[in-house]
Amino acid sequence: MKFISILGKLFFSYKFILFMLFLLGLGAGVATFVESAYDTQTAKVLVYDAFWYEAVMLLLTLALIGIIYKNKMWKKPGAFILHLAFIAILIGAGLTRYMGYEGIIHIREGLSENEMLSVKAYLQIKTEKESFEYPLALAQMGNNSFSYREIIDGKPLHVNYKSYHAGAKGELGTLLVEVTYDNKTKTAKIEGGAGWIEPPILLHFDNVEIALAWGSKVVELPFTLKLVDFQLERYAGSQSPSSYASEIEVQDKAEERTLPYRIFMNHPLHYKGYTFFQSSYDTDEKGTILEVNKDPGKWPTYFGYLLLCIGFIGNFFTKGSRFLKLRSFLQKSALALFLPLLLCSSTFLKADTTDSLEQFRKNSRDHANGAFSALLVQDYMGRIKPISTEAVEIVNKIAGKSFLFGLTPEQVILGMSSNAVLWQELPIIKLSNANIKKALNLPPETEYVSFASMFDTEGYYKLAKQVASANQKTQKRRDTFDTDVIKFDEKLNVAYLTLKGVFFKFIPIPNDPAHKWIAPNDAFDNPMISSDVKSMLNDYFVALQDGVTNNHWESANIALAKLKENQRTTSGDILPSDTRVQAEVLYNHMGLFQKLVGFYFVLGIGAFILAVFSIFTCKSYPKLEKGVLYFFMAGFIVHTLGLALRWYISGHAPWSDSYESMVYIGWSASFAGVMVFRKSILSLSAAAILAAIVMLVAHMSFVNPQITNLVPVLKSYWLTIHVSVITASYGFLGMGALLGLMALVLMLFKNKKNALRINEQIRHIAAINEISLIIGLSMLTVGNFFGGIWANESWGRYWGWDPKETWAFVSIIVYAIIVHLRFIPKLNSIYVFSIASLLGYTSIIMTYFGVNFYLTGMHSYAATGESPDVPSFVYYTLIILLSLCALAYKGRDVKTV
Repeated sequence: MKFISILGKLFFSYKFILFMLFLLGLGAGVATFVESAYDTQTAKVLVYDAFWYEAVMLLLTLALIGIIYKNKMWKKPGAFILHLAFIAILIGAGLTRYMGYEGIIHIREGLSENEMLSVKAYLQIKTEKESFEYPLALAQMGNNSFSYREIIDGKPLHVNYKSYHAGAKGELGTLLVEVTYDNKTKTAKIEGGAGWIEPPILLHFDNVEIALAWGSKVVELPFTLKLVDFQLERYAGSQSPSSYASEIEVQDKAEERTLPYRIFMNHPLHYKGYTFFQSSYDTDEKGTILEVNKDPGKWPTYFGYLLLCIGFIGNFFTKGSRFLKLRSFLQKSALALFLPLLLCSSTFLKADTTDSLEQFRKNSRDHANGAFSALLVQDYMGRIKPISTEAVEIVNKIAGKSFLFGLTPEQVILGMSSNAVLWQELPIIKLSNANIKKALNLPPETEYVSFASMFDTEGYYKLAKQVASANQKTQKRRDTFDTDVIKFDEKLNVAYLTLKGVFFKFIPIPNDPAHKWIAPNDAFDNPMISSDVKSMLNDYFVALQDGVTNNHWESANIALAKLKENQRTTSGDILPSDTRVQAEVLYNHMGLFQKLVGFYFVLGIGAFILAVFSIFTCKSYPKLEKGVLYFFMAGFIVHTLGLALRWYISGHAPWSDSYESMVYIGWSASFAGVMVFRKSILSLSAAAILAAIVMLVAHMSFVNPQITNLVPVLKSYWLTIHVSVITASYGFLGMGALLGLMALVLMLFKNKKNALRINEQIRHIAAINEISLIIGLSMLTVGNFFGGIWANESWGRYWGWDPKETWAFVSIIVYAIIVHLRFIPKLNSIYVFSIASLLGYTSIIMTYFGVNFYLTGMHSYAATGESPDVPSFVYYTLIILLSLCALAYKGRDVKTV
């Protein structure tokens, strides 16, 4: 009895639960690297679908039920519903895992089909009278051994594993088995795997023929689907699909009825417990591929999601909850506030003093930034946008900044188009690498080079050998010189295509089914373009010269207006509204997000320095408190307006790509500072610094700020909810990391004289930190489960253990452990909590950056090539942070909140 009591006490404890969570997170994290090194199937066999991993989940569920009962959690409705939700979700997941199944059905236009292929692979054994099948997933590492025994004609049949060789992606795998029957043994080589149906291998034992196959099995549906028509829509002037749909007829003989239905992305067909999702299509666009799902766990899972939302919200208002206790602690006192504000303006190149450039600057300003900026062009993805946007993208790509010689991007592009001879001689291409400068015999202080200077007197490209050599190397073999020379060559090519006018496709081809637009040079040679339009083009280019030389722009404005009218007449149904065009031009001219980088940095660093000063001098600045908040709110409002403007311009929520999501994380950090933690100067400084860092990364060269069209699967309101919630959580969790860093810094500088004051500040920081993590964890968890709904409604599964999903899951576990550390007496300290909140953010960084660049998966950039090396500053930063954690140990004695 004593042993059982001790076992029960251990099993129904937070130590056990946190250990189980640790095992779940560790297993999932390791599995992503296994998947990247081998394949998804190996990761599933070893971890995700393994018995030990499911056992951990089951033990965790039972322990959670025990904790709920032991602590009478129902007395705190928020926490009770929240923890109950996870039990419901795990039950739903179990039903899906063991009672549901998935498959794929392929139908050609005009034909009917009632059979699907299973997603799982099976070892199938057939004789003339009997058949047997066993689910069989094999891994590229570990022990794949299996042994199956059946009785055939009264004699035992043994099938034993011998070896397995995985095929490359899209190729068959090879399985060797040893088959023993009637005391005779034979070896069979079976090719197949998940998604394959290959002819069986036939083995003869006297008069008994045994057929062996390994792969997907055919599952017959209780009704038939007929593909009436497959429809594919593309973005105008592009091969990128905008949407695709299958016009289906459900033919149910049992009920003697035919049901027409249209299946498209995010709009599946539900019929008799089956759900059919638009997955892909044949290259000739005459056939469709549908994913099929039968999921008895859907509604229990969705019920769990509902409880999860109710629980998290209720936890913020339940009497006696940790959140309200922390809030009450903070309300009993206030911290000093101070904020110096310095507005940062963009830096430009010094104005060129040549007469021709000065004349162009003065004469072209109004036309370039006015009528010309709103001229619509079509990019390579088919998006119709003002040339102002194209100009910003091109100039930033070439020069690394938006302004050159005091000229706006529109002026630069107008100049390059109207006077290529002059502009190919101007230093407009940014060059940073010292070794490239040495190879070109340029002085070390050179910052920009001209296009013409990159070619010798015979027209030979000076970097031809270096570029060719760099391109022949794999990415991992390239050094800094190779990488930079490829990037510089790309800039040079962009400059060349700009000077040639290739990018400026503003002439629509009449009656073109793809709504393709072409550049002026192509228009003059195209028989589909009328002579009137060609005359307009000629008039405009002639008038441009008059405008630049004599500042007479009437003729150019008239010709440009005619070209715009031709766009409306020829392609009016695909053009954005005039209001949206003007909004996009305004967005480009303001450059709000770039300006916010400096604003947030100065605000955050200044606030932090003065906050520390106020702590050590015991002085406050009450007259500046309101000013601080108002200035911070002004930045937040500008940030919000910028997001709203981008949303209006793009037509979709502004968090669909890397650039937008980072800008949104910056907004969420600012939101946290203004709306939640506005009474603490240290919290405001942390929010501003985090926003500045994220916004700075958003505007680095490897992030593309271009507004693009959405791929079909991203056109879902569930995606909007999922991404907005989960991305906003990164801001709150980042706040926690910076607050943890601040607490450790204060511990480092604590001594006997200032211990009392600093300890009080650290406790306040820790309380704000914990509130931030509770909010962040709530949003991260809810956002991930919203992502499960999106995935299930889009392609029929909540969770595919894709590395991005998996690391989001790991992050949830990491922060769940962090906020529950206070239940472990030896870990219940502000020092431990501060370290955990600081280092815990590495899981978010891994989720956001690591997966994208270093692991393979559908969210990953590494899937299409070799992943880049980890930058050295990452290791240095980690060493500095670990050193700070160690040095702060001496100031660890702080009373918990």
